[in-house]
Amino acid sequence: MQLGCCLAQTLYRHKTSAIPERYLKFFVPWCNNMENIRLRQFEEKDKEATYNLHLEGLKQTESFIDDPKAREQLDQDLKRIREEYIDNDGEFFVAIINDKLVGMGALRKVDEATAEIKRMRVKHELQGKGIGSLILDKLIEKAKELGYKKLFLDTSTKQIVAQKLYESRGFKESKRGEIYGQETIYYQCDI
Repeated sequence: MQLGCCLAQTLYRHKTSAIPERYLKFFVPWCNNMENIRLRQFEEKDKEATYNLHLEGLKQTESFIDDPKAREQLDQDLKRIREEYIDNDGEFFVAIINDKLVGMGALRKVDEATAEIKRMRVKHELQGKGIGSLILDKLIEKAKELGYKKLFLDTSTKQIVAQKLYESRGFKESKRGEIYGQETIYYQCDI
């Protein structure tokens, strides 16, 4: 497997088309990705990749709402990431492996004491490797640094892995509701 890992890393690094990208995903999960991962703040060049990862994640968990008006309403923050998050006492991190965006997560100010965790996504083939945990922990750290005392977030009832991650970090279910027909769990955590 080490040979496959080296091959995949080399192909990603040099952006060669010797092997189609759809096949590279079979090599990449075997790599020791945590050594190669970089977590950094969102840059405008990441806009398309973040939106594609967002949609990919929703479809993977069958949480995608296929109504253009709803999509426009639900995703408007992703068109204004810097203004909505970074320049508004929040943050938006992206996880990068070999120049590919593989994860993301955001922190959005609600009020002086409260922030919301948003847009947590990790590429399907890399889930379970600690990338989501790394992003969430960094967002919690940033929230403390910015002086927030409470965090909240929501997730679909279909996103079981996400629920387990949030609960492992001390988030407690506060209520349930619906967003465009999707059953949603609301969590909160004092930090």
